[in-house]
Amino acid sequence: MKAVEWKSEKLRGSSQGPVTPRKDSSSILTVLHDFISYLRDERQASPLTLDSYERDLLRFINAVPEKNQLSEITPEDIRAHMQHLLGRKLSKATVRRAMHAMGSFLGWATRWRLIDANPSLQVLIPRRERLREVRALSKRERSVLIAAADKLVQTSTHKNDQQGPLLVRLMLKTGFRRSEVIGLSWGDINMEQGEILVRYGKGGKSRRVPLEDADLLTRLKQLRAQLHVDDIGNELLLTKSVFTGATGKRLTPSTFYKIFHRILAAAELKGTGITPHSLRHTFGSVLCQRGVPVPYVKDLLGHKDIGSTMIYVHSTPSELRNAVKKLRE
Repeated sequence: MKAVEWKSEKLRGSSQGPVTPRKDSSSILTVLHDFISYLRDERQASPLTLDSYERDLLRFINAVPEKNQLSEITPEDIRAHMQHLLGRKLSKATVRRAMHAMGSFLGWATRWRLIDANPSLQVLIPRRERLREVRALSKRERSVLIAAADKLVQTSTHKNDQQGPLLVRLMLKTGFRRSEVIGLSWGDINMEQGEILVRYGKGGKSRRVPLEDADLLTRLKQLRAQLHVDDIGNELLLTKSVFTGATGKRLTPSTFYKIFHRILAAAELKGTGITPHSLRHTFGSVLCQRGVPVPYVKDLLGHKDIGSTMIYVHSTPSELRNAVKKLRE
Protein backbone atom coordinates (compact mmCIF):
# COMPACT_ATOMS: atom_id res chain seq x y z
CA MET A 1 0.00 0.00 0.00
CA LYS A 2 1.33 3.42 -0.96
CA ALA A 3 2.35 5.50 2.03
CA VAL A 4 0.40 8.65 2.77
CA GLU A 5 2.42 11.85 2.37
CA TRP A 6 1.30 13.55 5.56
CA LYS A 7 1.42 17.33 5.74
CA SER A 8 1.91 17.13 9.49
CA GLU A 9 5.02 15.78 11.18
CA LYS A 10 2.73 14.45 13.93
CA LEU A 11 0.84 12.18 11.56
CA ARG A 12 3.99 10.96 9.81
CA GLY A 13 5.05 9.14 12.96
CA SER A 14 1.67 8.16 14.33
CA SER A 15 0.73 5.13 12.22
CA GLN A 16 0.65 1.89 14.17
CA GLY A 17 -1.26 -0.31 11.78
CA PRO A 18 -4.96 -0.34 10.93
CA VAL A 19 -7.59 0.15 13.59
CA THR A 20 -9.45 -2.79 15.02
CA PRO A 21 -13.27 -2.76 15.22
CA ARG A 22 -13.37 -2.34 18.99
CA LYS A 23 -12.67 0.27 21.64
CA ASP A 24 -8.98 0.37 22.57
CA SER A 25 -6.31 2.73 23.86
CA SER A 26 -5.18 4.08 20.48
CA SER A 27 -4.16 7.72 20.66
CA ILE A 28 -6.16 10.37 18.83
CA LEU A 29 -3.32 10.87 16.34
CA THR A 30 -3.14 7.16 15.57
CA VAL A 31 -6.86 6.98 14.91
CA LEU A 32 -6.74 10.16 12.82
CA HIS A 33 -3.94 8.66 10.76
CA ASP A 34 -6.11 5.63 10.01
CA PHE A 35 -9.12 7.81 9.22
CA ILE A 36 -7.16 9.80 6.61
CA SER A 37 -5.91 6.52 5.15
CA TYR A 38 -9.53 5.33 4.96
CA LEU A 39 -10.57 8.49 3.11
CA ARG A 40 -7.74 8.06 0.64
CA ASP A 41 -7.88 4.30 0.03
CA GLU A 42 -11.55 3.40 0.42
CA ARG A 43 -13.38 6.64 -0.25
CA GLN A 44 -10.80 7.72 -2.85
CA ALA A 45 -11.01 11.31 -1.66
CA SER A 46 -9.19 13.95 -3.69
CA PRO A 47 -5.83 15.33 -2.49
CA LEU A 48 -7.53 18.63 -1.73
CA THR A 49 -10.10 16.90 0.50
CA LEU A 50 -7.39 14.94 2.31
CA ASP A 51 -5.40 18.11 2.98
CA SER A 52 -8.51 19.91 4.18
CA TYR A 53 -9.57 17.14 6.59
CA GLU A 54 -6.05 16.73 7.93
CA ARG A 55 -5.67 20.46 8.54
CA ASP A 56 -9.08 20.94 10.17
CA LEU A 57 -8.83 17.90 12.43
CA LEU A 58 -5.26 18.63 13.53
CA ARG A 59 -6.36 22.17 14.39
CA PHE A 60 -8.96 20.70 16.75
CA ILE A 61 -6.51 18.20 18.28
CA ASN A 62 -4.03 21.00 18.96
CA ALA A 63 -6.84 22.93 20.68
CA VAL A 64 -7.35 20.12 23.24
CA PRO A 65 -3.77 19.00 24.09
CA GLU A 66 -4.92 17.49 27.39
CA LYS A 67 -7.09 14.91 25.56
CA ASN A 68 -5.09 11.85 24.55
CA GLN A 69 -7.82 9.33 23.75
CA LEU A 70 -10.69 9.73 21.31
CA SER A 71 -13.17 8.64 24.01
CA GLU A 72 -12.22 11.72 26.04
CA ILE A 73 -13.62 14.14 23.45
CA THR A 74 -16.89 15.72 24.62
CA PRO A 75 -19.57 17.84 22.91
CA GLU A 76 -18.33 20.75 25.03
CA ASP A 77 -14.83 20.42 23.53
CA ILE A 78 -16.24 20.53 20.01
CA ARG A 79 -18.58 23.42 20.81
CA ALA A 80 -15.75 25.42 22.40
CA HIS A 81 -13.56 24.84 19.35
CA MET A 82 -16.36 25.99 17.06
CA GLN A 83 -16.82 29.17 19.10
CA HIS A 84 -13.06 29.76 18.94
CA LEU A 85 -13.13 29.54 15.14
CA LEU A 86 -16.08 31.91 14.95
CA GLY A 87 -14.26 34.27 17.30
CA ARG A 88 -11.37 34.43 14.85
CA LYS A 89 -13.81 35.96 12.33
CA LEU A 90 -13.55 32.99 10.00
CA SER A 91 -16.37 32.65 7.52
CA LYS A 92 -19.30 30.45 8.46
CA ALA A 93 -18.47 28.29 5.46
CA THR A 94 -14.98 27.63 6.85
CA VAL A 95 -16.37 26.81 10.29
CA ARG A 96 -19.04 24.55 8.78
CA ARG A 97 -16.37 22.68 6.83
CA ALA A 98 -14.32 22.12 10.00
CA MET A 99 -17.37 20.86 11.88
CA HIS A 100 -18.35 18.53 9.05
CA ALA A 101 -14.81 17.12 9.08
CA MET A 102 -15.14 16.51 12.82
CA GLY A 103 -18.53 14.84 12.38
CA SER A 104 -17.23 12.61 9.61
CA PHE A 105 -14.20 11.57 11.69
CA LEU A 106 -16.18 10.80 14.84
CA GLY A 107 -18.96 9.10 12.86
CA TRP A 108 -16.38 6.80 11.30
CA ALA A 109 -14.90 6.06 14.73
CA THR A 110 -18.38 5.22 16.04
CA ARG A 111 -19.04 2.77 13.21
CA TRP A 112 -15.74 1.06 14.00
CA ARG A 113 -16.77 0.90 17.67
CA LEU A 114 -13.77 2.97 18.76
CA ILE A 115 -16.16 5.18 20.72
CA ASP A 116 -19.68 4.55 21.98
CA ALA A 117 -21.33 7.59 20.41
CA ASN A 118 -20.56 10.53 18.16
CA PRO A 119 -20.30 13.64 20.40
CA SER A 120 -20.50 16.01 17.42
CA LEU A 121 -24.18 15.08 16.98
CA GLN A 122 -24.95 17.20 20.05
CA VAL A 123 -23.38 20.32 18.52
CA LEU A 124 -25.46 22.65 16.34
CA ILE A 125 -23.28 24.05 13.58
CA PRO A 126 -23.83 27.51 12.03
CA ARG A 127 -26.37 27.81 9.26
CA ARG A 128 -25.15 28.22 5.73
CA GLU A 129 -24.59 31.85 4.85
CA ARG A 130 -27.02 33.43 2.46
CA LEU A 131 -25.72 33.32 -1.06
CA ARG A 132 -23.59 36.36 -1.76
CA GLU A 133 -23.97 38.35 -4.94
CA VAL A 134 -21.93 36.95 -7.80
CA ARG A 135 -18.94 39.15 -8.63
CA ALA A 136 -18.32 38.67 -12.32
CA LEU A 137 -15.84 40.77 -14.27
CA SER A 138 -17.04 43.22 -16.88
CA LYS A 139 -15.67 43.03 -20.42
CA ARG A 140 -13.36 45.96 -19.65
CA GLU A 141 -12.12 44.35 -16.42
CA ARG A 142 -11.35 41.13 -18.27
CA SER A 143 -9.30 43.01 -20.85
CA VAL A 144 -7.46 45.03 -18.21
CA LEU A 145 -6.65 41.93 -16.15
CA ILE A 146 -5.26 40.04 -19.14
CA ALA A 147 -3.22 43.07 -20.26
CA ALA A 148 -1.82 43.49 -16.73
CA ALA A 149 -0.76 39.82 -16.60
CA ASP A 150 1.00 40.21 -19.95
CA LYS A 151 2.76 43.41 -18.87
CA LEU A 152 3.83 41.89 -15.55
CA VAL A 153 5.89 39.32 -17.44
CA GLN A 154 8.12 42.15 -18.68
CA THR A 155 8.37 44.14 -15.45
CA SER A 156 8.20 41.69 -12.55
CA THR A 157 11.27 40.33 -10.78
CA HIS A 158 9.27 37.29 -9.63
CA LYS A 159 9.89 34.29 -11.87
CA ASN A 160 6.50 32.81 -11.01
CA ASP A 161 4.75 35.78 -12.64
CA GLN A 162 5.75 34.37 -16.03
CA GLN A 163 2.80 31.99 -15.61
CA GLY A 164 0.31 34.79 -15.02
CA PRO A 165 -0.90 35.30 -18.63
CA LEU A 166 -1.71 31.61 -19.08
CA LEU A 167 -3.19 31.29 -15.60
CA VAL A 168 -5.63 34.19 -16.06
CA ARG A 169 -6.68 33.15 -19.56
CA LEU A 170 -7.21 29.54 -18.51
CA MET A 171 -9.47 30.47 -15.59
CA LEU A 172 -11.52 32.91 -17.68
CA LYS A 173 -11.97 30.41 -20.52
CA THR A 174 -12.65 27.26 -18.49
CA GLY A 175 -14.17 28.40 -15.18
CA PHE A 176 -11.71 26.25 -13.23
CA ARG A 177 -11.54 26.55 -9.47
CA ARG A 178 -8.24 27.55 -7.88
CA SER A 179 -7.64 23.97 -6.69
CA GLU A 180 -8.36 22.61 -10.18
CA VAL A 181 -5.81 24.94 -11.75
CA ILE A 182 -3.16 23.97 -9.21
CA GLY A 183 -3.93 20.27 -9.65
CA LEU A 184 -3.68 20.37 -13.46
CA SER A 185 -1.06 18.04 -14.99
CA TRP A 186 0.04 17.78 -18.62
CA GLY A 187 -1.51 14.33 -18.85
CA ASP A 188 -4.91 15.93 -18.24
CA ILE A 189 -4.71 18.02 -21.42
CA ASN A 190 -5.59 16.47 -24.77
CA MET A 191 -4.09 18.87 -27.30
CA GLU A 192 -5.38 16.97 -30.32
CA GLN A 193 -9.02 16.85 -29.20
CA GLY A 194 -8.83 20.22 -27.47
CA GLU A 195 -10.12 19.31 -24.02
CA ILE A 196 -9.00 19.18 -20.40
CA LEU A 197 -9.85 16.46 -17.90
CA VAL A 198 -10.48 17.78 -14.40
CA ARG A 199 -9.58 14.76 -12.26
CA TYR A 200 -10.27 16.14 -8.82
CA GLY A 201 -13.10 18.63 -8.94
CA LYS A 202 -15.13 19.57 -5.88
CA GLY A 203 -16.34 16.43 -4.14
CA GLY A 204 -13.87 14.34 -6.14
CA LYS A 205 -16.07 14.68 -9.23
CA SER A 206 -14.27 14.55 -12.59
CA ARG A 207 -15.37 16.29 -15.79
CA ARG A 208 -14.10 17.18 -19.26
CA VAL A 209 -13.98 20.80 -20.40
CA PRO A 210 -13.54 21.64 -24.12
CA LEU A 211 -10.83 24.08 -25.20
CA GLU A 212 -12.25 26.19 -28.01
CA ASP A 213 -10.01 29.24 -27.58
CA ALA A 214 -7.25 29.05 -30.22
CA ASP A 215 -4.95 31.48 -28.38
CA LEU A 216 -5.21 29.52 -25.12
CA LEU A 217 -4.52 26.24 -26.87
CA THR A 218 -1.49 27.73 -28.63
CA ARG A 219 -0.08 29.02 -25.35
CA LEU A 220 -0.45 25.59 -23.77
CA LYS A 221 1.32 23.95 -26.71
CA GLN A 222 4.15 26.50 -26.57
CA LEU A 223 4.63 25.98 -22.83
CA ARG A 224 4.68 22.21 -23.22
CA ALA A 225 7.24 22.52 -26.04
CA GLN A 226 9.58 24.35 -23.65
CA LEU A 227 9.70 21.37 -21.27
CA HIS A 228 12.20 19.37 -23.37
CA VAL A 229 10.31 16.08 -23.60
CA ASP A 230 13.46 14.15 -24.50
CA ASP A 231 15.04 15.12 -21.17
CA ILE A 232 11.95 14.43 -19.09
CA GLY A 233 10.50 11.37 -20.79
CA ASN A 234 6.96 11.12 -22.12
CA GLU A 235 5.58 9.12 -19.18
CA LEU A 236 7.00 11.50 -16.57
CA LEU A 237 5.81 14.52 -18.53
CA LEU A 238 2.20 13.37 -18.21
CA THR A 239 2.37 13.65 -14.41
CA LYS A 240 4.24 16.97 -14.40
CA SER A 241 2.28 19.99 -13.19
CA VAL A 242 1.29 22.65 -15.69
CA PHE A 243 1.79 25.43 -13.13
CA THR A 244 4.87 25.13 -10.95
CA GLY A 245 6.69 27.09 -8.27
CA ALA A 246 10.30 28.26 -8.27
CA THR A 247 11.52 24.77 -7.31
CA GLY A 248 9.71 23.11 -10.21
CA LYS A 249 7.16 21.44 -7.96
CA ARG A 250 3.40 21.92 -8.15
CA LEU A 251 2.28 25.47 -7.45
CA THR A 252 1.15 25.97 -3.85
CA PRO A 253 -2.05 27.86 -2.95
CA SER A 254 -0.05 30.65 -1.30
CA THR A 255 2.13 31.16 -4.39
CA PHE A 256 -0.97 31.08 -6.59
CA TYR A 257 -2.56 33.89 -4.57
CA LYS A 258 0.64 35.95 -4.63
CA ILE A 259 0.72 35.78 -8.43
CA PHE A 260 -2.96 36.68 -8.67
CA HIS A 261 -2.69 39.60 -6.25
CA ARG A 262 0.31 41.03 -8.12
CA ILE A 263 -1.72 40.88 -11.33
CA LEU A 264 -4.63 42.63 -9.60
CA ALA A 265 -2.28 45.34 -8.35
CA ALA A 266 -0.79 45.82 -11.81
CA ALA A 267 -4.31 46.11 -13.23
CA GLU A 268 -5.26 48.62 -10.50
CA LEU A 269 -8.18 46.38 -9.57
CA LYS A 270 -7.30 45.72 -5.93
CA GLY A 271 -10.15 46.51 -3.57
CA THR A 272 -12.80 45.92 -6.24
CA GLY A 273 -13.92 42.60 -4.83
CA ILE A 274 -12.28 40.51 -7.54
CA THR A 275 -11.00 37.12 -6.35
CA PRO A 276 -9.78 34.04 -8.25
CA HIS A 277 -13.32 32.66 -7.90
CA SER A 278 -14.62 35.78 -9.68
CA LEU A 279 -13.03 34.46 -12.87
CA ARG A 280 -15.08 31.28 -12.47
CA HIS A 281 -18.19 33.38 -11.89
CA THR A 282 -17.35 35.33 -15.04
CA PHE A 283 -17.15 32.15 -17.11
CA GLY A 284 -20.56 30.96 -15.88
CA SER A 285 -22.19 34.38 -16.24
CA VAL A 286 -20.93 34.94 -19.79
CA LEU A 287 -22.17 31.51 -20.87
CA CYS A 288 -25.66 32.20 -19.48
CA GLN A 289 -25.74 35.70 -20.98
CA ARG A 290 -25.01 34.22 -24.40
CA GLY A 291 -27.87 31.78 -24.14
CA VAL A 292 -26.07 28.55 -23.28
CA PRO A 293 -28.60 26.18 -21.66
CA VAL A 294 -28.21 26.08 -17.88
CA PRO A 295 -27.71 22.25 -17.76
CA TYR A 296 -24.71 22.65 -20.09
CA VAL A 297 -23.25 25.38 -17.87
CA LYS A 298 -23.80 23.11 -14.86
CA ASP A 299 -21.75 20.32 -16.45
CA LEU A 300 -18.96 22.65 -17.57
CA LEU A 301 -18.60 24.10 -14.08
CA GLY A 302 -18.88 20.71 -12.37
CA HIS A 303 -21.79 21.68 -10.13
CA LYS A 304 -23.48 18.92 -8.18
CA ASP A 305 -26.96 20.39 -8.55
CA ILE A 306 -28.44 22.90 -10.96
CA GLY A 307 -29.41 25.23 -8.13
CA SER A 308 -25.77 26.28 -7.81
CA THR A 309 -25.70 27.16 -11.51
CA MET A 310 -28.83 29.31 -11.37
CA ILE A 311 -26.94 32.14 -9.64
CA TYR A 312 -25.40 32.93 -13.03
CA VAL A 313 -28.77 33.50 -14.65
CA HIS A 314 -29.33 37.26 -14.48
CA SER A 315 -32.73 38.72 -15.35
CA THR A 316 -33.16 42.33 -16.47
CA PRO A 317 -36.46 44.28 -16.42
CA SER A 318 -36.57 44.26 -20.23
CA GLU A 319 -36.07 40.49 -20.36
CA LEU A 320 -38.87 39.96 -17.83
CA ARG A 321 -41.19 42.27 -19.80
CA ASN A 322 -40.44 40.39 -23.02
CA ALA A 323 -41.18 37.12 -21.24
CA VAL A 324 -44.64 38.33 -20.19
CA LYS A 325 -45.32 39.65 -23.71
CA LYS A 326 -45.09 36.08 -24.96
CA LEU A 327 -48.46 35.45 -23.29
CA ARG A 328 -50.06 37.61 -26.01
CA GLU A 329 -48.57 35.57 -28.83
